[in-house]
Amino acid sequence: MKRITKIGCFLWILFQSFQSFSQEDFIYENQVWVGYITDTKVSDKISLWNDAHYVPESFLILRTGVTCRFNFSEKVKGTTTLGFARLWLYSRNEAIPTKNEYRPWGQTTASFKLDKFTITNRFRYDARFKQRMVNNILLDEFEFNWRWRYFLMASYPISKNIEKNTEWYAYSFNEILFDSGKNITNGFRLNQNRFTLGIGYKFDNMKIQVGYINMIKNPPVSGNKIMANTAMLMVFHNFDLRKSKK
Repeated sequence: MKRITKIGCFLWILFQSFQSFSQEDFIYENQVWVGYITDTKVSDKISLWNDAHYVPESFLILRTGVTCRFNFSEKVKGTTTLGFARLWLYSRNEAIPTKNEYRPWGQTTASFKLDKFTITNRFRYDARFKQRMVNNILLDEFEFNWRWRYFLMASYPISKNIEKNTEWYAYSFNEILFDSGKNITNGFRLNQNRFTLGIGYKFDNMKIQVGYINMIKNPPVSGNKIMANTAMLMVFHNFDLRKSKK
């Protein structure tokens, strides 16, 4: 009961934050986000991470990494991943060329059951090397800053077919992103907030999720915030290269 109360308090605080945002002037955008994420087990504890995400007029990211699985406790499962990402940063303004970004990254997750809910916490850290641009001209120089991200997700089973090993589920998550570094105003700032609602379908070694993301983005220096209403499609694909146990 105490845990449910805590989750309720968190959702109330989240709602209040959206209420405060709603009082500001925004630039509104509509966009589509598609992603493909794979996890390839090579042993009981080690797997390979690969994913690709594409948002037209915003970015394309290709990311890879190595994941280690472990248990924080009997009930809490954890992972840590270290890897590298390559990005192409697009603009809605055709006069602005595509910028390049190189991003070493890592993350740690903790997941547990709460009644019928599955709760996932994720802390991700990005080391961002972004190509500099002056007067819409790309330079052979890169600026560096950190980005810190906290993600909280809850999923709930809607229906399950044990014979066919399939399941429908609902999910919601919120991710908040911060920037830090010498190139950031005051050294630290809120970058984005991403709130998502959706449904998913599990079958065999795959999951397909569709959802809506309400994305609020702060401008790098000054100006109106951007609110992006985003339709999302994600495909999760699991592979197992472990040798069959006799």
